[in-house]
Amino acid sequence: MITQNIDRTTEISDEYRKTILPAPPSVKISLDDNCQFRCNFCTSRLQPEKSKMPWEMFTRVIDELYSRGTKEIGLFYIGEPMLADRLVDAVRYCKQVGIEYVFITTNGHLAKREKVKQLMEAGLDSLKFSFNYVNGEQLKDIAGVSPKVFYKIVENIKDAWEVKQEGNFKCGIYASSILFDGEQGERMKATVELILPFVDEHYWLPCFSFGGQTDLGLVQGNPGRLGMMRKPLPCWAGFKEGHVTASGKVSFCCFDSHDKWVLGDLDKGSFMAAWNSDKAQRLRSAHLSGDVTGTECEQCALS
Repeated sequence: MITQNIDRTTEISDEYRKTILPAPPSVKISLDDNCQFRCNFCTSRLQPEKSKMPWEMFTRVIDELYSRGTKEIGLFYIGEPMLADRLVDAVRYCKQVGIEYVFITTNGHLAKREKVKQLMEAGLDSLKFSFNYVNGEQLKDIAGVSPKVFYKIVENIKDAWEVKQEGNFKCGIYASSILFDGEQGERMKATVELILPFVDEHYWLPCFSFGGQTDLGLVQGNPGRLGMMRKPLPCWAGFKEGHVTASGKVSFCCFDSHDKWVLGDLDKGSFMAAWNSDKAQRLRSAHLSGDVTGTECEQCALS
């Protein structure tokens, strides 16, 4: 189940409590940083430029990561993965190379039946829907799209479930939701009932600070999912999971969209050179000491 994978990634074992590390077991790679939603709680709105990853860069970094022992690849990071022209090809390439687990998180709007079928045929292991709106009007207010899109998302989740059953695909169908306090949280719980029969597992997330956006966040850092929340320091994201934008920037942070935590550039070097760069080692050292005062992580982790 997806929560087992999440908990394994957010747990920092002794092997990864170092400043110089082996390749992360999991890496998220954005093929296209664009998104048709403009959610006010998402870090995507802060990104200064939107890029599409060249295919040669993608295959090169996948080859490097596989050779270094990375077992999980997420084909998303900042943008909406269903916008990527070669998403199906990317899933197929990862599986052909030997990546054990390929996963996607989508807002669901463009996860149409035929596209989902192609992804499952290519070997996709996990399709997760980020489901964070109680109805169409709230989706319009928060994401700036038509209220009708909400009902399309619900339909797409049902269709994905049917595709899985009809094709006997192994791909897991999952959903996550941010659990806000008060009335919004109660309304969200009721709305989730619409999709529960059509997912293998649903789980709740806290309202993150999203890289220091403290006007939105209710918790410090990224503690993972509700039910298995981790301490904000050291932050698992800089130790157990790699993050690559479509422009080839390797980031220390799972919420970075504005180059604050960039460790290196795939146009100028390898993933591993960036992963263990001087900046990466400096940030890890601060995290391991429990004091990130004066670092790029201060506002997020100590907010």
